[in-house]
Amino acid sequence: MPDSAALDNAPHLPRRNWASIVLVLFVQAMNSFSDNFVKMLLIALSIIIAKDSWVGRHMELWLGAIFSLPYMIFAPLAGYWSDRFSKRKVIVWMQVMQIICFVWLALALWMKRVPGSLEISLVGFFVLAVQAAVLSPAKMGIMKELAGSRRLGQVSGWLQVTMLAGILGGMWAGGVWYGTEYEKTGDAWMSALWPLIIISIFGIVELIAAICIQSTPAHTEVHWRKGMALEHFESLKIVFRRRSIRLAALGVTYFWFISNALSFILVTLTKELHPDTGHGDGPMELAKVAGILGIGVISGSFFASHVSRNRIELGLIPLGGFGLVAGLLWSGLAPLGSSWMYAGIIFTGAAGGCFMVPLYAYAQDKAEKHEKARIHAGMNLMDCLGTLIAVAIVALMKVANLSASTQFLILAIPTFFAAVYIMRLLPQDLVRFLMLAAVRFLYKVKPVHTDRIPATGGVLILPNHVSYVDALIIGAATAARRPVRFVMWDALYNLWWLKWLMRLVGTVPISATRAKDAIRAVAAALKEGEVVCLFPEGQITRHGMINELLKGFELMARQGDAQVVPVYLDGLYGSIFSFQGGKFFTKRPKHLRYPVEVHFGEALGTRAATAEVVRHAMLALSAEAFLKRKSWAHAEADLVAFANALRLAEIEWHHPGDVFLSLEPEGSIIHRTVKALTQVMPGTKFIDHGPEAHPTHIVAFCTRSTLGRLTGQERLVFCLDSDLSPLTQTTALRGYVDAGTGILISTEVPNPPMPPNDKDEQLGRKAGSLGRLLPGLALESNAEGVRISGLRPNDDHSISLPAVKMDEQGFLTLP
Repeated sequence: MPDSAALDNAPHLPRRNWASIVLVLFVQAMNSFSDNFVKMLLIALSIIIAKDSWVGRHMELWLGAIFSLPYMIFAPLAGYWSDRFSKRKVIVWMQVMQIICFVWLALALWMKRVPGSLEISLVGFFVLAVQAAVLSPAKMGIMKELAGSRRLGQVSGWLQVTMLAGILGGMWAGGVWYGTEYEKTGDAWMSALWPLIIISIFGIVELIAAICIQSTPAHTEVHWRKGMALEHFESLKIVFRRRSIRLAALGVTYFWFISNALSFILVTLTKELHPDTGHGDGPMELAKVAGILGIGVISGSFFASHVSRNRIELGLIPLGGFGLVAGLLWSGLAPLGSSWMYAGIIFTGAAGGCFMVPLYAYAQDKAEKHEKARIHAGMNLMDCLGTLIAVAIVALMKVANLSASTQFLILAIPTFFAAVYIMRLLPQDLVRFLMLAAVRFLYKVKPVHTDRIPATGGVLILPNHVSYVDALIIGAATAARRPVRFVMWDALYNLWWLKWLMRLVGTVPISATRAKDAIRAVAAALKEGEVVCLFPEGQITRHGMINELLKGFELMARQGDAQVVPVYLDGLYGSIFSFQGGKFFTKRPKHLRYPVEVHFGEALGTRAATAEVVRHAMLALSAEAFLKRKSWAHAEADLVAFANALRLAEIEWHHPGDVFLSLEPEGSIIHRTVKALTQVMPGTKFIDHGPEAHPTHIVAFCTRSTLGRLTGQERLVFCLDSDLSPLTQTTALRGYVDAGTGILISTEVPNPPMPPNDKDEQLGRKAGSLGRLLPGLALESNAEGVRISGLRPNDDHSISLPAVKMDEQGFLTLP
């Protein structure tokens, strides 16, 4: 069986592992369902016969306490068994034990009104709880053996969801079934017996499923120690030894305290709504509110599991804590039995699911392999203490004759202080989660090749700079791999309203005037093995193409002994935070979830990562992203013209309402390209006659031979041809079309406007050049010139331009 590291490195889990995971989920869901089905039968029975039994009047508290005791008594032993023996075998034997318990309970109910029969059923329920206590660390521990660490967050979420589904489903089914039977027969005892017999048969199905789980290894290195069975708090020592696990365990304990207290309060709520015990309305109402709570918990757990599918998202924990406070207040203040009260219960359950799932996953992931089961056993012991505290507190509230609504409000008080404490422990995770949630709401971020980010050691990520949200986009793309720290100019970092946030998320401030200090600051973070993101252009592109890469990152990487990963952000130019249209922020978003792809390149060695090499890597990623776009499906037959149009649409030269004029004959590549532009740029118009009808919006495309046909009324003129000689007319923007393939390779654009007193410069045109290389083309330099590839999909051809070079600003220059 592959170990955890091998499973983490595998792109997909083996089918046998997936099948076993599904079987474990089924077994533990059915086990939880059966246990809580029986629990609900006994509570429902007690509601009907409460006046006849001192045990029945507080059955929910008795059952809560009884179910907790085995976890306290047998937790170390259960943890040892799961650490020492095959967890699969432990699961199988516990299914056998469950069937035996069902037989015991059926006999106790069959005896009906024999003195002590209800107490005898409680003894059987205690043995059933022992079975659950031994099963718990085995089913949790086996998940990492089957799924590995990387997928543990997602699988743990499924485990919690299915467990809660079983718990709440069993409570709902038990209450409804009992209430229905009692309405038919009027016999309180037999209404519990027949459902129990049926559920016992399902125990055989659980046993068969457990036998089919993949065999897992025993750990012979774990030995029995004298007195282990009496060391009731041994597992707690392991839990409390490390702060991270200790805090996670305390959080889980608080969840079970709230969860059990809520389940006890729901019984009080049911009795308030249905005081008449002569009908089955009470048990059915209890099933209803348990089902409502279950809908919330399962929804929240599914959401948390989805969010944590690639990374354990700790930012959900404080959000879930405050959600619990809001839900408890909502439930307590709403009118009794109203729809608002039920809605508050659903919300409380959803918040609890978000609170619990990442805590469980985090505790399991941080545990050492040989301690995992015992840590979980220790957590179970703590959970039981939380349950007993819940029993005591609810018992006191019942003695004080407090209503269910008041009990909800009282529980909100300690929950608020717990949520505040958790927020202070995890402020960075909370802020990071909220920021990434906002990004994912506005952008559909698709990371490509995140596996190229080295798993360990210092890494310097170098993306192109397209918009004001680039850092957040990179953060969302790398969230599943490694956390990233970003570099920011100190002038922005030190703004009073922004500094606290930047410090919280670990931003590295650097000074534009103290270059050496900036290099040292980034290098220090890299030496500590962190991932740092730096935008080497130093400014956001205002023309849609890559600017000059500042070389300071070369020293940062060398001094920090870090690998360098080039990155290309594709599709972001045109969003409201980019400069498309000559303005930031004031544009309307084109899509609610703007699609963006983040392409990661192969990691470069410290010495190999020069500015030229990184630029070439970015261009190669640009070509890779460009050729995979979905828009190629609309290209029809003329791929060359469509490719030229797509690339021209990516750069900053056009205005809304422009009219494109081709001065070239129909069928020529320029004529076809200009016509294709209207397909990819909505709101534009194509003409191939004189500009008289549109004197202010004409953008003319021509070659040197047709420059004489211009009227002088054109807003803009592009001279696109295959002539490498300099262009003498300064009013026209130069572009180069390869004669052999018809591919437009480069073009000039108008110099973009820069802020007043800005020392940075972004040129759109340059004398003696062919313009800037267009987006979506890869370039390789050699002794003879440059070779350009990535021309169009499914085309391996390339273009060689002898004597042409690419300068530091990205222009193709002539000798």
